[in-house]
Amino acid sequence: MEDEVLKGIIRISADVQRTAVPLLDQQLWCWGCDVRRTQGNLLVAYGAEKRPAPDKRYHSAYRFVADNHVVMNLWSWGIWLSHPQWGSLFIGRSRFRVSYSAEIIQIPGAWRARDLPPMTGVRDETEAVHANNLLVATMNWIGRYEHWLCSQVETDYRERTLKQWPKRKQHKGGIPAAEMSARWFELAEKIAPCTIR
Repeated sequence: MEDEVLKGIIRISADVQRTAVPLLDQQLWCWGCDVRRTQGNLLVAYGAEKRPAPDKRYHSAYRFVADNHVVMNLWSWGIWLSHPQWGSLFIGRSRFRVSYSAEIIQIPGAWRARDLPPMTGVRDETEAVHANNLLVATMNWIGRYEHWLCSQVETDYRERTLKQWPKRKQHKGGIPAAEMSARWFELAEKIAPCTIR
């Protein structure tokens, strides 16, 4: 499954993991709901390029060009990021596993985690900084998305979405809808001092 990708896994502090694991799982569930929204696909409204899967068994991917030339690819099972000087990073939905490669791949031709390119991992301090930059950029981008969402939908939209989340009880109710944006920004601040090794 993710084993090949995870060979390049990098360590994230336990403090960040405790918040990030349920928050990412919750976020990916919410994005799935945003995509299926009857009034229109919110990821597309936010500027995503939808890439339909070539095989009907798999879900579409969504590609964004974020700040600082970071290219993001979203699937229901994770997030792939790339930057022309920083390399590539994969954040897996399962246990918030983070993998890094110095190779720059903006659009991986993958529809399952096991089809992603192999990751090398962080090999030196420079690569640790690059991986850290990509992770911080992701968290800030998600925080901005959730902030933007509040101006686009009914005030109770995200809370209604979360009530349908099958893993809500497993994650002790998850993060309240009103706090999601702030939690992503808080995680970015915790990671910003280059906690990746």
